[in-house]
Amino acid sequence: MWAAGFYTEFPDLIVTYDGTRWAGGHAIFLWTLEGHHAETKNHVKVGGWEEWELDENLKIKSSLGWFDAEEYERQIAEGL
Repeated sequence: MWAAGFYTEFPDLIVTYDGTRWAGGHAIFLWTLEGHHAETKNHVKVGGWEEWELDENLKIKSSLGWFDAEEYERQIAEGL
């Protein structure tokens, strides 16, 4: 699971729920990741979302995650 890597990189990780939007069999889960990077100790705060395809029972069939990777890497190197 890719999320486990975030917990390794950010021992004090906080993921905040920012909202949900949906239409038919699709949903967007909005989030903010915040914490101090384990190696650089820099404070990082970046937002993103998960794009979900739902089944008829509204269970997640597939998920794609999105965030600004360039800004994420910049904050790891330089901090906020």
